[in-house]
Amino acid sequence: MTERDHRYRPAPRPWYRRTWFAWLVAVVLVAIFVSVLAYPVAALKNQSYCTSCKAMKPAEKTLAESAHKGIDCTKCHIPPGVASGVGWRLSETKNVWADYLGMPVSAQKEHIPTNANCLQCHPLSKIPDETNGVRMNHAQHMLQDLRCVDCHDTVSHVLPGQQKGVSMVTCAMCHSDTGAPNGCGFCHPVPSAAKHAPDFLKEHGKDALVNEQECLRCHHDKQSFCDKCHAYPPPSHFSGDWRYTHGKPAASDPAACTACHDKAYCTQCHQVNHPTGWIQIHGGIAAKGTTGCLVCHPQGMCDACHEQNGVVVK
Repeated sequence: MTERDHRYRPAPRPWYRRTWFAWLVAVVLVAIFVSVLAYPVAALKNQSYCTSCKAMKPAEKTLAESAHKGIDCTKCHIPPGVASGVGWRLSETKNVWADYLGMPVSAQKEHIPTNANCLQCHPLSKIPDETNGVRMNHAQHMLQDLRCVDCHDTVSHVLPGQQKGVSMVTCAMCHSDTGAPNGCGFCHPVPSAAKHAPDFLKEHGKDALVNEQECLRCHHDKQSFCDKCHAYPPPSHFSGDWRYTHGKPAASDPAACTACHDKAYCTQCHQVNHPTGWIQIHGGIAAKGTTGCLVCHPQGMCDACHEQNGVVVK
């Protein structure tokens, strides 16, 4: 080997500049990148991710008791489409790692289910225009910029005290004197099996006491509908002597009483049975205190009877 060959012979590369090390770094970086994405992807696939927040526990419970039990939250609350899905997952990926690392998470705006969400499982072609005697053209209502959840807001989550099903109160928001047609026959073309009899106004109280929910199928708002009549007793009840004079009106029109009062209410006073010979022996008992007597008998009744029979009350 000449002196010239020895002088220009390249020195060996450092280990950290060799090809195998470059490949190792690339593989490690890819593994880290995949892990960063794989962890939140695995978390977001699980239904428990949405319900892991304490505030979502009531929603989790009501969903489990609904017809949509087992449906993933994102099926309803994330608009359909690749862009919406990717956008939500990227945003939630940051939150997954922020929560894991103990950093503040960013609040997410709640997505109200869109019509497109509902139509994924409930296409208009499979929804009849009339169901159980109620006419409802869903396509026509969608043209009015209504959302499915405007009417069907209880199909998955029912708030405490909220009635399930579609309420006529919701319908009346548009079907009113100043809006869409509000005649009963417009939505109820088939006569109802529960058509009211001519004397229903007087007789309905007994039916309502047996099954109030049957009334509320059509008259959904008890406060605004029923209380127009039932919120306050009629003026006769405030006459001052109604307790003692109601017997004759009750006998001539018992339905007027049973519209509000059931038999148990009346028997609270009318269950007293005086023993034989009560007229002769009641004086001694009344002398100890007339409060019990005056629950049913007015003082004027006692005075008139005593005067007629020449009895002097000391």
